[in-house]
Amino acid sequence: MKIGIALSGGIDSAVAAYKLKEEGHQVIGITFELFHSQKETIDQAKYIASLLNLPHHILNLKKTFEEEIISYFVNSYAKGTTPNPCAWCNKKIKFGKVLEFVIKNFKIEKFATGHYVKTGKYKGKVLLKKAKYKNKDQSYFLALINSEIIPYLLFPLGDLTKEDVKALGKKLFHFLNYKESQNICFLKNKSLKDFLSAYLPENRGVVVYKNKVVGTHPGIQWFTVGQRKGLGIPLGKPLYIVELDFKENKIILGEEKDLLSEGLILENLNFHLPLNLWTNPSAQIRYRSPIKKVKDIIKVNREYKVLFETPVKGVTPGQICAFYEGEFLLGGGVIKKAIK
Repeated sequence: MKIGIALSGGIDSAVAAYKLKEEGHQVIGITFELFHSQKETIDQAKYIASLLNLPHHILNLKKTFEEEIISYFVNSYAKGTTPNPCAWCNKKIKFGKVLEFVIKNFKIEKFATGHYVKTGKYKGKVLLKKAKYKNKDQSYFLALINSEIIPYLLFPLGDLTKEDVKALGKKLFHFLNYKESQNICFLKNKSLKDFLSAYLPENRGVVVYKNKVVGTHPGIQWFTVGQRKGLGIPLGKPLYIVELDFKENKIILGEEKDLLSEGLILENLNFHLPLNLWTNPSAQIRYRSPIKKVKDIIKVNREYKVLFETPVKGVTPGQICAFYEGEFLLGGGVIKKAIK
């Protein structure tokens, strides 16, 4: 089978490419350049491809990445929402522009990545499915991708643990860095504040608790809903950011109980399975947050009102809400606001 694989220069995609080659497939490595300072990973991807004897192509998507992902990332913080750049990059870049390129130019039969996720058939459709080992599952980040492409995707790491991948990688690719990255890729070694400072000026506003001004902030772009530390306002008890008011440029504080919501308003809902086939959905409102049972989903114009069986904590505008039935990903959308 002729398979294109997204080859990032990291251990996951390297091991995924190796597994496909070992299975006898005709594998083509695709590396995409998204931002400056990628030379090391691009060189590693080239070397991995040469070791595996794969044809290798580098796709320059820096302009597209700047327009589609960096702009979205910065603008989200500027208006007081917390973006999820990985989910949008998967939709717009990896399973968007890159997939279009390899289908058009190489006539591939399947497209593979190093994501820890699986596919399977459910209610007559091929859907994404949680990885076998849940502590590494990355299906949440794929909630926004086009459902039509799912049957053409392969995920060779879906049944492996990270330890399995590291063990195999160390035998084959000893030169790779095996430390887990917790950072957004384009931040590199910069803090979020340092990165955003190049785009967003300081914009001081007030911090409010129980309708009283208790302090000031340098700009709502530095903060997120649910945050407890970093405000530097001693009030004698733990307080959390419960709302970022973009129009008034103010941060609203509350107690932990004030982070609880009955539901949320969702926009840009992307269906992998038609809504009329959902029978017992649950939702995840942030990566690694507990999955909560959904009581009802009501369409209101172009948005969706999602109600939960029990209150959920820390609904954050801008984040992704992903829906599941059992192991299967039903789709997802972008959180607009919490319903208290």
